[in-house]
Amino acid sequence: MSDALDGAGDPRKLRVRVGLAFVRTLRPALYALLVASALLTFWAGSDIGGRELPPRAAAAAPVLFAIFLVVFAVYRLALVRAKKYPAATGLFQIGLGALVWVLLLPGTRQRIGREHGDEVQVLMRSSDARVRALAAEVAGYRGNAALYAADLVERLDDNDPAVRRAAHAALARLLGTDVSPGQEGAAAQQKWREALRARGILR
Repeated sequence: MSDALDGAGDPRKLRVRVGLAFVRTLRPALYALLVASALLTFWAGSDIGGRELPPRAAAAAPVLFAIFLVVFAVYRLALVRAKKYPAATGLFQIGLGALVWVLLLPGTRQRIGREHGDEVQVLMRSSDARVRALAAEVAGYRGNAALYAADLVERLDDNDPAVRRAAHAALARLLGTDVSPGQEGAAAQQKWREALRARGILR
């Protein structure tokens, strides 16, 4: 009780409490902005249900993420100032968010696409198996065997079983048939390469 009275009488502690109450109200906005920017980024450059994202809407992804980053920075810095969050971790997260924002810029994305393939192809080479599996699954729904088949075949020999299953399912979806049921690794890769060459997708 005395601590509460002391806090109420100390202007600095009162400001900190008011600040923390304010940043708590930012949480719903953070989630909404992050989900919106992720959805637009995922949709940009491809189509969902046969509908392509308009160019202006695609360009809104980095804008929404920039707003998210500003709100997130205010939220984190307020917690750091109130000594409710480690300063080093908070600054690292803000810096990482800034790096992600740079990667979302249209010029950066186009440059990456020209040099290393589109975003899905890049993610299929990620060091994180969960990312590779998700990218392989997404490739199967994009309907572009010529673009993704080679990378998917490589993932059939991935060291993670979830990635192998995702790549197998994606190839079957893209070709409309499963040429290696129950097989994995080099044997499955050989059968898929033969099937893709027969269709003129691989050389």
